[in-house]
Amino acid sequence: MAADHGRASSKIRTTSGTGGNMDGNGKDARQTGFAAQPLHRLRLAIAPVLLVFAIPLLLHVWDAWHDARRTQQANANYATFMAEVRRAEGIADPLQRCLHYPNIPGTHWHDDSTQAYCRLLNPPSLSQAQIASLLSQGKAGEVDTAFQGYLDAQLRDSSQPGAFEGAFYAAGFRDSDAGTRKLIDQWKQQAPTSAFALVASGMQYLDAAQQARGEGWVSELTNTQVRDMNTQLVLARNDLDRAVSLLPTATAAYREMIYLAALSGDDVYMYQAAEAGLKVDPANFHIRKQMMNQSQPKWGGMFGGVRKQRQEAEDHVARNPLLRMVTSMPAVYAAQCDCGYTKFESLKKVLRAADDNVDGNNLFDLAQVAYHLAPRPAIELYSESLRFNPTDADILRWRAELMMKLGDANGAVQSVLQMAQRFPDNNEIAVALGNIYGKTGHVQEAEHTYEAILQRDPDDEKAMAWLGDLYNHAGHQPEKAKVLADTLIRRYPDIPDGYIVRACYLMDHDLPGRYETMHYFIDHFGDRSEFQAQVAEMRAYLVTHPEKIGQK
Repeated sequence: MAADHGRASSKIRTTSGTGGNMDGNGKDARQTGFAAQPLHRLRLAIAPVLLVFAIPLLLHVWDAWHDARRTQQANANYATFMAEVRRAEGIADPLQRCLHYPNIPGTHWHDDSTQAYCRLLNPPSLSQAQIASLLSQGKAGEVDTAFQGYLDAQLRDSSQPGAFEGAFYAAGFRDSDAGTRKLIDQWKQQAPTSAFALVASGMQYLDAAQQARGEGWVSELTNTQVRDMNTQLVLARNDLDRAVSLLPTATAAYREMIYLAALSGDDVYMYQAAEAGLKVDPANFHIRKQMMNQSQPKWGGMFGGVRKQRQEAEDHVARNPLLRMVTSMPAVYAAQCDCGYTKFESLKKVLRAADDNVDGNNLFDLAQVAYHLAPRPAIELYSESLRFNPTDADILRWRAELMMKLGDANGAVQSVLQMAQRFPDNNEIAVALGNIYGKTGHVQEAEHTYEAILQRDPDDEKAMAWLGDLYNHAGHQPEKAKVLADTLIRRYPDIPDGYIVRACYLMDHDLPGRYETMHYFIDHFGDRSEFQAQVAEMRAYLVTHPEKIGQK
């Protein structure tokens, strides 16, 4: 043992020390020491360098693996979501369709808010046709009794938030047209002191005022627009004021009054209406939503601004789960902001806004932002918007276009066809179907779809315009396009579609009259943003085909 220890000790000294000449292998220690030390130091020096290059490479591999996993999961989630959407859209009952529709993958919607919103949009209330039938029999009293029941349910039953306002919207009283105006006037004549008839009338006049005003900022309105808007606003205010004087609990009037005040610039009236409405129902969804809208900075930051309105809505969510869709509105505003965000930042804001319950109109706004950012999230948002607005033909068409962009042309056609079959008398959806047929190369089907619409309604302007466009291009039937253009211009001289159809077939074949048509279109419709593509095409033609003096 002692010898062993001695040899070990000797070996340690000769290999590690400087006093000996030989190491344990008989080599000169001076040679091995001097040769090994620089190599060892080189390895130590290289190791951190290699580590610097290795770590990013490993992280890149790790991120790539995780990205692949996330993409795979997103693909699976999207496929599952769209399969569930197709199943839900096949359900005939409107309420059950809404309730069985899937939520957007990865979001954290609250079931109580979603269910309450589905019931708000699909109430068991009188339809406009049923109201018309009762009024035709002189039974305005029965209509009033029904609306009093909706009001009582909303104010006394916490499980029916928005039942009163929902009945007006479901009957179509918020959308101004001649037929509905005539029906409401009949109701008012039979029941002159009916607060409900007056609320419906005020709604109609207010929408007529909005239509007369049109879009754009106040500084962009013509004198005619302002005059016609104010005429309708006076009529709306008279009826709404009288309604709440007869029945102060008629909460549906107060939301209309707030918006009326915004259009007329009457801040005092706006605050008075909000205060009176919240006194009746401090958790009213439609009043709170309109107040939130007016609290935006671009509308003057009314009611203490967005943050205050969000907090007030949050304070009443327990009483009315619909208010979660008010608390989510500031995030929607942020996502819509043209603030110079990168595409990644914009998409992140859109997804953040959609994470909690959002109403149908705000879902549409988010989808519009996402349209040019990422097809799949946009498709999911459009689908969710259709959950709450199933007959919106524009949303159907835009969703289908994005599905085509992802290579799912058949799915795009089937998605619109399914809704067209569900609503066979809806011309707007049928026009959207014809449009998607045309874009997917189904020219014959598109032509038959437009012709079927015109058989039902020979005056459908959009069907004529799209059919004319089809004849001009994919259908290669310019003579039929000419007939439709002439008909459109004769019947609708103030609508640009006929001039577009005419300009197309004249330009495509360099026919006489093309310059006159192009100049007329540019002069009369060239300043409208929705027709800039057509104007650009006409101007390009004028550059490449300069007109001669006296040429038309």
